[in-house]
Amino acid sequence: RRKESNGGNVTVERRTRQRFPLNLELRFTASKSGRSPIQGRGEVVNISSSGVAFRTETALTPNQSIDASMEWPAVLNGDCVLRVTMEGRVVRVENGLTVMSVGKYEFRTGGRVGTPATSDLDALKRRIGSLLSPVAASRQFV
Repeated sequence: RRKESNGGNVTVERRTRQRFPLNLELRFTASKSGRSPIQGRGEVVNISSSGVAFRTETALTPNQSIDASMEWPAVLNGDCVLRVTMEGRVVRVENGLTVMSVGKYEFRTGGRVGTPATSDLDALKRRIGSLLSPVAASRQFV
């Protein structure tokens, strides 16, 4: 937590947004002008409307541009996975914790969850069967 002293014994919290603890995987690409982009993964510690704190073993530095995404912990209409993508800057890195400010974010759909339809399962079985047929036939003559 970043706190600053305000003339002696009073400590003032500098955060202006409420933070929500999360334990989700984060994927990111970070870059700084003139250098190759760095890709990595991390684990979200907490999130607010303007920033994300995450742990990563990837070496990041303040002022790097960063594009990140993570699976959102809620689903749309009960069966559609959501991902949130974010663009921002690395604000600070200390003791394995990286904090990024979020300048822009967008929710994207990532597919359906739940039980697939019977017709989808039947089509998948037929496809797998057609792929395995030559292998099964060749094993009969070995």
